[in-house]
Amino acid sequence: MLNAFIAILLPMTAGAQFIVTLVLTKGEICPGQRGRIHRILPLLFVLWLLVAVQHIYTLLNVVLIGYFYSQVKTGKTRQEGPLKILYLANGIAGLAMLFAILTAPNWVAAVTLILSCLLLGAITAHWLLTIARTRLQAFHRLLPITGILAAMFMTLCIVPLAARMDPIQLQNVLHSILLSFSLLVTAVIIWSWHLLTAKSADKVQLGISCLVLLTAMTGFHQLYFY
Repeated sequence: MLNAFIAILLPMTAGAQFIVTLVLTKGEICPGQRGRIHRILPLLFVLWLLVAVQHIYTLLNVVLIGYFYSQVKTGKTRQEGPLKILYLANGIAGLAMLFAILTAPNWVAAVTLILSCLLLGAITAHWLLTIARTRLQAFHRLLPITGILAAMFMTLCIVPLAARMDPIQLQNVLHSILLSFSLLVTAVIIWSWHLLTAKSADKVQLGISCLVLLTAMTGFHQLYFY
């Protein structure tokens, strides 16, 4: 269980970092928003530390994110900081994802890692951006929609994996599959609730969705080794 949890943190952290980088470089953000986004970077630092338990080479990202954070202002600022360092960290994250995909035990696991990068990366980035009080309404709409689509494709991947199991194996994991599916649906509903109610996204709402989704994906990850 612990190994599956840490393994799923890689696509989650990589995806979130890609999106945060996109916001910092392409998003129309004011100096106040930029400074607040800089303040959330230590959370990525902590996540990479956890990922390094299984992927020691990702400690490079800990160093790079830490250095980038030390070079930027966390108050109102128009200064982008050393973006080349952030791009290098993204490159390492991309290579780490590629290695995980190529060494996956089967094709379902490989595809699910890609979808996890979209799904978990999007919810984590959305939560972080909400903590930073960004006013990027397009991202607040686009990220949940991305999550819904990724969850649908995730379902299409798990079904053939379960179908190829022998009856005894399937009986052993059926409860886990149903629980993970239930958590996946619940997490997506919580995540997109602000769209259904036409309200602003709330950091508590997104934090709960992130935890539920992480639990669901951890459950799915354990199925690859049956």
